[in-house]
Amino acid sequence: MRIQLMGIALLITSSLLAGQSGPYIGIDAGKVKGKYNATATGYNEKTEISDTAYTFKIGSYLNDSNRVYGFYQHVDPNADNASFKQYGIGYDYLIGDNAFKPFIGVLAGRMQTKIDNSLDRLDISGNFIAGQIGVQYALNSQFSVEAGYRYFDYSSADGRESVDAVNVEVDTGQNWFAGINYKF
Repeated sequence: MRIQLMGIALLITSSLLAGQSGPYIGIDAGKVKGKYNATATGYNEKTEISDTAYTFKIGSYLNDSNRVYGFYQHVDPNADNASFKQYGIGYDYLIGDNAFKPFIGVLAGRMQTKIDNSLDRLDISGNFIAGQIGVQYALNSQFSVEAGYRYFDYSSADGRESVDAVNVEVDTGQNWFAGINYKF
């Protein structure tokens, strides 16, 4: 009898966990702002850019409170022959037991910026670490929407402009976003 009860409890527990965990994909869009510092002999300029970013995520809900994912973010720069992308891994902790859940998370990865036109040839790359906060709302068992804020630290990202020998460092970045997730 005891073994049968344990078996029933195990089946109920595993079916509950199966409903809470599982793979998912997500997309979001928003504004990204970055701070750059360009220096050369007798020259120092701080610049801030603001562009639109699109992020694609694929990962897994481990349970109701934890999810892990890989991501790719494409930023649409306001310049011809330019590209900016970021990719890496992330972890979020979701708070609460209802459809509306605040979350807090960390991300780590790599960023790459390239500009190649007749005036400039710039390649900036490096690693980053980021933190994020946001809220998620479950529309049903498969779809959820979310919105939040990410703060990036690019302390190891720098590059060199090949035309004028200008050193460029990326300091920080911010990203306000809204998106949708689909859980399989």
